[in-house]
Amino acid sequence: MDILETVGKAITKVFGTKSEKDIKKIQPIVDEIKSYEDQIKQLSDDELKAKTEEFKQKIKDATAETVDEIQKIKKDLDNIETLTPSEHREMAEHLDELEERELDIIEEVLDDILPEA
Repeated sequence: MDILETVGKAITKVFGTKSEKDIKKIQPIVDEIKSYEDQIKQLSDDELKAKTEEFKQKIKDATAETVDEIQKIKKDLDNIETLTPSEHREMAEHLDELEERELDIIEEVLDDILPEA
């Protein structure tokens, strides 16, 4: 056995493999998913469909304010003739920030509902 292989095995013993690290990271999520098992088993097909709508509504509610701001800026940007180039650029940059914020909010909500979903 060469020295690199020996060092590699020693490092793996101390720090673990990537798979072990991945499992350790997601195990709490798996445990939370399992906690919903009995509750979800009792739902009818229609109730399961309603859950999907409930999750969609949570996303919509969480992003409503940001979406409203995005729509307002898009409307203002449509009136390009009333804007100076610097105003247009500032609004476009703000729009980019808002769209990024919307994605962050969606990601947060999805993380929150992941185990139940």
